[in-house]
Amino acid sequence: MEVRAQIEEILGRDGILARSMEGYELRKQQLDMAYAVFDALESDDRLIIEAPTGTGKTLAYLIAAALSGKKVAISTGTKNLQEQLFFKDIPFVREKIFPDLKAALLKGRGNFVCHTRLKKFLRQPYLEGFAPEDSLQKILKWYRATRDHGDGDRAEIENLPDDDPIWPEICSTTESCLGRKCADRDDCFVVKMKAKAYDVHVMIVNHHLLTSDLVVKESGYAEVIPRYEALIVDEAHGLEDAATQHFGFHISLFRITRLIKDIRSELPPVEAEKFAKPLSELDALARQLFARCAELFPFRSRLGRLGPEIGELKDKICLGLDSISQRLMNLPAPSDDLKSLARRTKAVGSELSTVLAAEANQEYACWAERRDRSLILHASPINVGDRFQELLYDKVPGIVFTSATLSSGGTLDYFKSRLGLKSDPSPSETILDSPFDYARQTLLYIPRSIPEPNSHNFAEATAKHVHEILERSRGRAFVLFTSYKNMEEVHRRVASKLPFPVLIQGAKPKTKLLEEFREKTGSVLFATSSFWEGVDVQGEALSCVVVDRLPFAPPDEPIVAARMEKLRNEGTEPFFSFQVPMAVISLKQGLGRLIRTRSDKGVLCILDIRILTKQYGRTFRKSLHQSPLSRELSDLEAFFAVP
Repeated sequence: MEVRAQIEEILGRDGILARSMEGYELRKQQLDMAYAVFDALESDDRLIIEAPTGTGKTLAYLIAAALSGKKVAISTGTKNLQEQLFFKDIPFVREKIFPDLKAALLKGRGNFVCHTRLKKFLRQPYLEGFAPEDSLQKILKWYRATRDHGDGDRAEIENLPDDDPIWPEICSTTESCLGRKCADRDDCFVVKMKAKAYDVHVMIVNHHLLTSDLVVKESGYAEVIPRYEALIVDEAHGLEDAATQHFGFHISLFRITRLIKDIRSELPPVEAEKFAKPLSELDALARQLFARCAELFPFRSRLGRLGPEIGELKDKICLGLDSISQRLMNLPAPSDDLKSLARRTKAVGSELSTVLAAEANQEYACWAERRDRSLILHASPINVGDRFQELLYDKVPGIVFTSATLSSGGTLDYFKSRLGLKSDPSPSETILDSPFDYARQTLLYIPRSIPEPNSHNFAEATAKHVHEILERSRGRAFVLFTSYKNMEEVHRRVASKLPFPVLIQGAKPKTKLLEEFREKTGSVLFATSSFWEGVDVQGEALSCVVVDRLPFAPPDEPIVAARMEKLRNEGTEPFFSFQVPMAVISLKQGLGRLIRTRSDKGVLCILDIRILTKQYGRTFRKSLHQSPLSRELSDLEAFFAVP
């Protein structure tokens, strides 16, 4: 049977799913997407396809991938979405359509315990007081069980805190991996996970693993994802952020002192004395450098021209690192661990030299960030497109990029420019229509009297309008802010006046807040950017989304500022080509929280008058489907009065 006919037989009006699922609804957009994805995979083309919420894109691309006959990697935005694909969507496809479909779930190294690192950790003389004794015993009890019958995945440990101090000491890392030379290779959990993926049709990864693994593949060792013939990138709007993190690097005092500690613990006693002085000097210089940087650089700032003091300290540290690296390699018969440490030492020196270079770097945005009491120096790529060309596009011809939010103002130009997809061969482009009736299901409300966001009384006016809106929506709302300051100020003014359960980001973990929001009727959640996407609340529990201002990224944010500067230097005005499209996509993500099914109804309230008064406001409005616009509270009341 011809493939398009097979897709029709599965997804069509009288197809397999229609016959086996009660209430099945034919979605033309889903059929069109399955056709387009299969064509791209079959012909080794690139495809960018925006599939609005409700399209059924996951099922569409899974069917296309299975029919392609190729080994396909599917990358999602988060580990939660990975698990939904692997434990819910793929079993459904296997049960209803392709019983022989084989799939593997792949996670990054940091999720798995490393036998070698655990053994080294337990040999340390200072274990007492490092972490609560019951925490260590809990991990060791789990380790003994997983060694024989488990996967070595930290997810198997019940209630292990994200910030557990022991886990970073014992998990697998690229830096410490010895590859084929490791004595524990046959029992390595990462190797076992990778082996399970060799003979599958579909591998499920996430963007952070995908991009970090591309860099590791370039080095030629310690890769996690087996080779694939085609790639589908879901939630592709988040790919640039993941690449920015993993195509760059960061240096901290902890990273340098940890390197020194590892060298000391690995050196044989006869050599340790010879390295004692240079390692102590390196430790002192590193502490001096980061203490001085902490005095000079604010909370989150770009590194401008550095003074002679910083330059001299950096040069001394880099010389010391280079010398120690050479001496480690020149030891008589150095162990594989010492050779690995020599490479690590050299890499730290090279990266420190880049991030604290005397002249401005044209490839990286170099910036400093304060976290608690520590300072981290970052080098983030200004343009990830060139790296994708080298690491991915030249090697994997068939790639599909999809998301509900890729377009801005009716075009995909912004997305293509950010990921370097404008060069030959140019990708195919499709923007699917929404299956929802936004004219009937939604209302866009913008108050009549609201000051501009930079006005001194904006928070006061926002609080007044939020209160009026929530009274009419009977709670059931997300109130989303672009800053913690505004969130806290409006919450302070409004919370005590509301007769609904009021939740605020930061009071509890995100999962607990969402659980409480779903369970308590009429709840209101005050939150910031992390709730703009990846949150799924179906039905009446979420009937209103309030946005305090258009979500423009701060122009002084280090990476944003560097990218804007680069565009200006290339003769491109960054506001309309970069800042506006990025904000449009963020706003579309916020709206995506509201309408998840054809039975959902909801109001999007935007408290930023610029969407009506500024020229760029038309671009935002054009991207918000066909939601009817109202500026009257009476319309809001009438909308919520209709059952």
